[in-house]
Amino acid sequence: MNLNKWILGLLVVFILTAGTSVIFAEQVKVSDISFDVPGNYSVDKTTDDSCVLKNNLSSNYTISIVLTNSSDAIVEKHSRQASGFSFLSEENYTSANNLSVNQQNFVKNESYFSFYTFDVDSSSYMVIYTFPVHDDELSDHVSPVNDIIDSIQ
Repeated sequence: MNLNKWILGLLVVFILTAGTSVIFAEQVKVSDISFDVPGNYSVDKTTDDSCVLKNNLSSNYTISIVLTNSSDAIVEKHSRQASGFSFLSEENYTSANNLSVNQQNFVKNESYFSFYTFDVDSSSYMVIYTFPVHDDELSDHVSPVNDIIDSIQ
């Protein structure tokens, strides 16, 4: 009888611990930073210096995280405009974990592109969030990128 209770107890512990892995977000490392993958996203491709996340509900929503050579927002903005991106807006803010972030929003080929640049230690990073124009209005859209940036360690 005690053996049955012991086995039942182990089974309950196993079930509870197996379920907790769903509660904790998957962490990904790009260069010297690690971050949580936001809900409804999964890792599509990853290297030492980059990662691409795809939305599990729609393949038209992607997030790319890359190590960059520069975080000069003005140079990047002009480069994008020269490449055919139409500039929409720009914002500078401080994330919940105290990173200075520059966000630039563009539209090109029926897609919105939000470029987030920031520095961590002595390295520059860019997060590129892409989604279709017809699905959402940019001003009404809640970006999962903020969850990524806020979780950077």
